[in-house]
Amino acid sequence: MAAMDVKAEWYEQIARRMSRRRFDGRPVPGELREQLEVFCDGASAPAGGPGSPPVQPGQVTAPARVCLVDDPQRQLFTGLVGGYGKVAGTPLAAAFIGRAAGGGEVAEEVQGAAGYLGEAFVLEATRLGLGTCWIAGTFDKAAAAELLQLEHGEQVVAVSPVGYPTTQQTGGERLLRTMVKASARLSVEKLAPGVLDGDWPRWAVSAVQAVRLAPSGANRQPWRFRLDGDKLVMWRAEKLYWTAPIDFGIARLHVEVGALHAGVTGAWTQLAAPDVGAFAPAG
Repeated sequence: MAAMDVKAEWYEQIARRMSRRRFDGRPVPGELREQLEVFCDGASAPAGGPGSPPVQPGQVTAPARVCLVDDPQRQLFTGLVGGYGKVAGTPLAAAFIGRAAGGGEVAEEVQGAAGYLGEAFVLEATRLGLGTCWIAGTFDKAAAAELLQLEHGEQVVAVSPVGYPTTQQTGGERLLRTMVKASARLSVEKLAPGVLDGDWPRWAVSAVQAVRLAPSGANRQPWRFRLDGDKLVMWRAEKLYWTAPIDFGIARLHVEVGALHAGVTGAWTQLAAPDVGAFAPAG
């Protein structure tokens, strides 16, 4: 299967993307929906296996996929206690799906694949002028399974509403952003000690800067980075939120987009914990 096209235009969308849960009710035009459907078809990923070669940009080694889902009865999004954070104003959503071996829990590698593909969808939707919001906890999994045609062993890892956000954030949206400290991101120096000392290659600095703006569960930013020769190594922060496997997949895409912005492509090699993976420039 051909690799998904990692687009240079996504770099600009990284800064534009903002999680939105209130939409103005306008339907997504058929032309845009068709573009998203085509993207979803190209973003599905086959299974990989132990000993697989390095993973190229746009490739995912675990069985995961993205699809659009219509939710006219608004069954999918539950919101938090008291209704805070509930999605309103759009019947369209995207589902980020992973397959569990033997019908058990979705493996961390597969969650990461869903995160990678899901964030690609989010950046593409942002490029098309649409709003989104990563939601991994407050959605109805039974309703998701009913609305989707899941294959054997598949589970919905996370979802996102898709539509035109309201001009102004609602009080509930502002409260949620305050609760998760959405604007209080760690500095690039905290994420990658030494990154601004002048010794890091430009592509690696660009990659870390792109990851700094990546979404993560409760805005925990569970990734850290170091240089190892010519490779950029991602490793786990000391304290992890339960969405960390998804978040690592999201960060992997942001590394690729940031490096591409500096004119560099490369490949990932999976590493054992506490490391996550190493990105090495091509050539």
